[in-house]
Amino acid sequence: MRRRPAALALVAWTFFVWTTRIANIWRDDDLSVGDQVGRTALALSFTLLAIGVLVALWRRSDPATAMAVGALAGWSVAVWVVRDVRIALGDHDAAFVVVHVVLGVVSVVLAALAWRE
Repeated sequence: MRRRPAALALVAWTFFVWTTRIANIWRDDDLSVGDQVGRTALALSFTLLAIGVLVALWRRSDPATAMAVGALAGWSVAVWVVRDVRIALGDHDAAFVVVHVVLGVVSVVLAALAWRE
Protein backbone atom coordinates (compact mmCIF):
# COMPACT_ATOMS: atom_id res chain seq x y z
CA MET A 1 0.00 0.00 0.00
CA ARG A 2 1.47 3.31 -1.05
CA ARG A 3 1.83 5.83 1.74
CA ARG A 4 -1.13 8.14 1.66
CA PRO A 5 -1.71 9.13 5.27
CA ALA A 6 -4.51 11.61 4.58
CA ALA A 7 -6.45 9.09 2.48
CA LEU A 8 -6.04 6.47 5.19
CA ALA A 9 -7.12 9.00 7.83
CA LEU A 10 -10.23 9.80 5.77
CA VAL A 11 -11.01 6.09 5.47
CA ALA A 12 -10.55 5.49 9.20
CA TRP A 13 -12.67 8.55 10.07
CA THR A 14 -15.36 7.44 7.60
CA PHE A 15 -15.52 3.99 9.18
CA PHE A 16 -15.67 5.55 12.64
CA VAL A 17 -18.43 8.02 11.79
CA TRP A 18 -20.59 6.16 9.28
CA THR A 19 -20.08 2.44 9.75
CA THR A 20 -20.62 2.65 13.50
CA ARG A 21 -23.75 4.70 12.82
CA ILE A 22 -25.53 1.70 11.29
CA ALA A 23 -26.01 0.00 14.68
CA ASN A 24 -27.26 3.27 16.18
CA ILE A 25 -29.82 3.64 13.39
CA TRP A 26 -31.36 0.25 14.08
CA ARG A 27 -31.44 0.82 17.84
CA ASP A 28 -33.38 4.08 17.44
CA ASP A 29 -37.01 3.24 18.24
CA ASP A 30 -38.13 6.72 17.16
CA LEU A 31 -37.31 5.99 13.50
CA SER A 32 -39.67 4.20 11.14
CA VAL A 33 -38.32 1.24 9.20
CA GLY A 34 -38.28 3.42 6.09
CA ASP A 35 -36.16 6.03 7.87
CA GLN A 36 -33.86 3.29 9.14
CA VAL A 37 -33.42 1.86 5.64
CA GLY A 38 -32.73 5.28 4.12
CA ARG A 39 -30.20 6.23 6.78
CA THR A 40 -28.54 2.84 6.55
CA ALA A 41 -28.21 3.27 2.77
CA LEU A 42 -26.45 6.60 3.31
CA ALA A 43 -24.08 5.09 5.88
CA LEU A 44 -23.39 2.10 3.61
CA SER A 45 -22.59 4.43 0.71
CA PHE A 46 -19.77 5.90 2.80
CA THR A 47 -18.61 2.47 3.96
CA LEU A 48 -18.45 1.13 0.40
CA LEU A 49 -16.57 4.20 -0.86
CA ALA A 50 -14.06 3.83 1.99
CA ILE A 51 -13.56 0.17 1.11
CA GLY A 52 -13.01 1.25 -2.50
CA VAL A 53 -10.24 3.60 -1.39
CA LEU A 54 -8.57 0.80 0.58
CA VAL A 55 -8.74 -1.57 -2.38
CA ALA A 56 -7.28 1.05 -4.73
CA LEU A 57 -4.47 1.82 -2.27
CA TRP A 58 -3.75 -1.88 -1.76
CA ARG A 59 -3.58 -2.46 -5.53
CA ARG A 60 -1.27 0.57 -5.85
CA SER A 61 -3.23 1.94 -8.76
CA ASP A 62 -2.76 5.69 -8.91
CA PRO A 63 -5.68 6.32 -11.31
CA ALA A 64 -8.03 4.12 -9.28
CA THR A 65 -6.83 5.69 -6.04
CA ALA A 66 -7.40 9.19 -7.39
CA MET A 67 -10.90 8.24 -8.52
CA ALA A 68 -11.81 6.45 -5.28
CA VAL A 69 -10.42 9.20 -3.04
CA GLY A 70 -12.13 11.81 -5.18
CA ALA A 71 -15.47 10.00 -4.90
CA LEU A 72 -15.21 9.59 -1.13
CA ALA A 73 -13.95 13.14 -0.61
CA GLY A 74 -16.59 14.68 -2.86
CA TRP A 75 -19.40 12.69 -1.28
CA SER A 76 -18.15 13.59 2.20
CA VAL A 77 -18.11 17.30 1.45
CA ALA A 78 -21.50 17.28 -0.29
CA VAL A 79 -23.28 15.30 2.41
CA TRP A 80 -21.76 17.16 5.34
CA VAL A 81 -22.45 20.61 3.93
CA VAL A 82 -26.11 19.74 3.35
CA ARG A 83 -26.40 17.79 6.60
CA ASP A 84 -24.84 20.46 8.80
CA VAL A 85 -26.93 23.26 7.31
CA ARG A 86 -30.10 21.20 7.89
CA ILE A 87 -29.04 20.35 11.43
CA ALA A 88 -28.08 23.94 12.27
CA LEU A 89 -31.39 25.26 10.96
CA GLY A 90 -33.44 22.45 12.48
CA ASP A 91 -35.00 22.10 15.87
CA HIS A 92 -32.02 20.58 17.71
CA ASP A 93 -30.36 21.47 20.97
CA ALA A 94 -27.02 23.28 20.87
CA ALA A 95 -24.93 20.27 21.91
CA PHE A 96 -26.33 18.17 19.06
CA VAL A 97 -25.57 20.94 16.57
CA VAL A 98 -22.02 21.43 17.87
CA VAL A 99 -21.23 17.72 17.75
CA HIS A 100 -22.47 17.40 14.18
CA VAL A 101 -20.73 20.55 13.00
CA VAL A 102 -17.47 19.24 14.45
CA LEU A 103 -18.00 15.87 12.73
CA GLY A 104 -18.68 17.71 9.49
CA VAL A 105 -15.68 20.03 9.75
CA VAL A 106 -13.31 17.15 10.49
CA SER A 107 -14.78 15.20 7.57
CA VAL A 108 -14.41 18.10 5.15
CA VAL A 109 -10.85 18.88 6.27
CA LEU A 110 -9.80 15.23 5.91
CA ALA A 111 -11.53 15.05 2.53
CA ALA A 112 -9.63 18.12 1.32
CA LEU A 113 -6.30 16.77 2.60
CA ALA A 114 -6.90 13.36 1.03
CA TRP A 115 -7.88 14.88 -2.30
CA ARG A 116 -4.84 17.17 -2.28
CA GLU A 117 -2.55 14.25 -1.46
